[in-house]
Amino acid sequence: MKAIRIVLAFVLSLGLFSVSTASAAVKPIDRYDFWDVDPSHQFYDAIERFIYSDLIDGYVEKEVEVEDGETYEYSFVTVRPNENITRAQFTKILVNALSLKAGNKSVEFSDVKSSRWYYDYVRIASSNGIVTGSNGKFNPDANITRDQMAAMIYRAFKGTVVFKTPVKTFKDVPATSFAYEAVTKSAANGIIRGYGDLFKPHEKATRGQAIVMIDRALQQEAGTADDRTAVKEVVERNTAEESRLMAAGDLSGLDALYKETATGYYLSLATDESLMFTEDDFEEGVTYSIEQIGTHTVSPGTVHKRFAQARIDNLKYKVSFTAPDMSFTINIDASGTAHLKKGSDGKWKIYNIVLDEEFEETLEDEFAAAAANAS
Repeated sequence: MKAIRIVLAFVLSLGLFSVSTASAAVKPIDRYDFWDVDPSHQFYDAIERFIYSDLIDGYVEKEVEVEDGETYEYSFVTVRPNENITRAQFTKILVNALSLKAGNKSVEFSDVKSSRWYYDYVRIASSNGIVTGSNGKFNPDANITRDQMAAMIYRAFKGTVVFKTPVKTFKDVPATSFAYEAVTKSAANGIIRGYGDLFKPHEKATRGQAIVMIDRALQQEAGTADDRTAVKEVVERNTAEESRLMAAGDLSGLDALYKETATGYYLSLATDESLMFTEDDFEEGVTYSIEQIGTHTVSPGTVHKRFAQARIDNLKYKVSFTAPDMSFTINIDASGTAHLKKGSDGKWKIYNIVLDEEFEETLEDEFAAAAANAS
């Protein structure tokens, strides 16, 4: 669990052992570190969900700093939520969000060449009836408007979301508009929100609006009983096997476990090189052990068609370290909420585990007390 790796990172900072190399080739952890959207942003939760689950990648940025004559390069990503989004970019996000595959019939647009990065996304979207274009063209590089975006979302989700009877109309979306049904029904479900009695249909949409509208629709797709069972099983397996394999220093076993139960941010965190250890990494005379205390429970929470949550309760460990000049034992509570996404292969995987605030708040005090009592 993330909690155990935090403990190991702390011990690493004491210089008790060195670092081995992780075997899993996954996206670097800094590709999930987005700097331009903080938790107070109105779309933060949706953006974090999309970044952490690999629905979007963000823009990779690099920063160079010079300190004491040494040059350091840092990488991070930006989401740029206030920038406009093109029709091709929006289509890619929508296709990825629904794990769509090409249908039997697709539309060939004269301005969508097979050599362009968006060709397959547009082809898949057209074969699923999500995009139709105009006069044989798709206009992939044009900024998408709010009414175009609403229409595409409605077409994409009308088979998996129960849309309510419209109770509100917007003055600037007449019944003759191509997007009238999409706008009014999506508004009834809270997927889109206007500006009072205006929708501003011809206004260019932003990346943040695109992400949050798709996210709202995703949260309205119903999961099944089989989904709930699968969610519980994958979280239970990840939780039960991780501490055993980590205590045994079984990197190959951990690598296999993470590849089968984790994705996105959590997979990157779980296989981060700085937090993977074996017995060979210890300095002479240093040992550690991890032992689960009691019995934990896994309870599926909200389970949608593609996204789900599960509670992990009473997950407690006793972690002991012994070194020539010190030793200590600390009990940690790794309870929290697992966030999962169903992949295009139909398998559920964990993309993040958020520990309870109690753990984050007390860990430093626990370490301080352990260090004070260390022999």
